[in-house]
Amino acid sequence: MKTLKIMTVAFLSLTCSLTNAQNLKDKKEKLDNKYAIAIGKKQLRKDIRQLEAFEKKITAFEDAFISHNTKRVKALKIDILSDMKREIKQSERKIEQDRIELKQSQTELRNSKREFNKSKRDVLRRNSAKNRREFRDEKRDKNNDRRDLIDDKRDLKIQIARTERQKEIYKEIKAFNFLAKRASGKRKLMTNSKLLNEFAKTMRADITSTKKELKEDYQEMNEDKRERRENFRG
Repeated sequence: MKTLKIMTVAFLSLTCSLTNAQNLKDKKEKLDNKYAIAIGKKQLRKDIRQLEAFEKKITAFEDAFISHNTKRVKALKIDILSDMKREIKQSERKIEQDRIELKQSQTELRNSKREFNKSKRDVLRRNSAKNRREFRDEKRDKNNDRRDLIDDKRDLKIQIARTERQKEIYKEIKAFNFLAKRASGKRKLMTNSKLLNEFAKTMRADITSTKKELKEDYQEMNEDKRERRENFRG
């Protein structure tokens, strides 16, 4: 009887420990989701403001160039280059963040594969309704994690290409001599306007990317809620 009591206490202690560990994990996931969404919203507002300001400077630059306002052209060039440099730095930070997310996705896929294989063995050992349900859940999670990994690889590749193009445009704009003879002014304006608008296009692409990430964060939050309900259901 004493041995049975000891085993019972040990089992209850282990169960409590596992439950507490799961509760901590759930709380961390909720906080991570909320933090990611808050950061994403803040970044989106910032990106939109910066794009609007940049596009206004492009228009002002074109007007100053057409009116041969050399002083204004020079000042706007310095201002625009500063904005471009800032955007490039932000893009480089996004590359690093994408790499971190890619590693996280790789880890999550490994974990989901392990859980899937475990649930598969459980079904083979005991084909109960609970085991079949868990097997379906783990299979769905594994497929979702595999899809997320593919998306993260693509996002990183796109972000790297976008950043490299931003750097190329920055160098071309910086190298232009805007004080050349007026005869070539129209051609220079067209060339530089095209480059500046292409840079603005990369900024719009960043905004689209941020919106996509926000949508994924909301989906992740909903998936975590679903998993918590399933864990509670047992």
